[in-house]
Amino acid sequence: MPAYRNLDEYLTRAGVLLTNARQNPAIAAALDAVGYDDAALQQGQTLLETARHQSDVQRKEYGDQYGATAELVQAAAAAEAVYQKHRQLVATAFKADPARLTAFTLNESKKPSFSGWLTQARRFYANLLADAAAVTALGRYKLTRARLEQGQALVQQAEQLNAVQETEKGEAQRATRARDAALDALDDWLADFKVIAKVALADDPQLLEALQLGAIP
Repeated sequence: MPAYRNLDEYLTRAGVLLTNARQNPAIAAALDAVGYDDAALQQGQTLLETARHQSDVQRKEYGDQYGATAELVQAAAAAEAVYQKHRQLVATAFKADPARLTAFTLNESKKPSFSGWLTQARRFYANLLADAAAVTALGRYKLTRARLEQGQALVQQAEQLNAVQETEKGEAQRATRARDAALDALDDWLADFKVIAKVALADDPQLLEALQLGAIP
């Protein structure tokens, strides 16, 4: 990875260097004399454009990940609020029924991790809704099948959004690796170019300044 303080600044200054190297006749002639003709400079331009593209993609993917995370957090909070109320009511209704408490995961402490919470909540609703007698008994608390299914739907939504978030996380990580590879390739090209350009333009400080070589990390 190139050592830069600001990626946008790094790419902008690399762009200035390449533009001036190709469009300034005096610089172009001096570089051509040491093997950096327009075709060679186009290689650097292509590397720059690739780095810019991969940087844009990486930012987009992380934006998508942050958005997916925010949706997941909101959905999980909504599901937890309903699940907690249902859990308390069911635990009270069947406090003398250890078999059902076990089936509904009420004999366990609540798991702190999302995956643990999801497993417990999913099992709670699945086993409870499959127990028609238990659902009937919960009528005394006005905890109907419809309300239980609504709670289950909220948990399922959180599960789906977690899958989306994991997908976005993976895409963001892949985009970061692609961006870093593109930046490394550009930086390697620039490192060689700087050495040769300084040799080619050693007798003309003004042309060296036009390339802003000192500004490129």
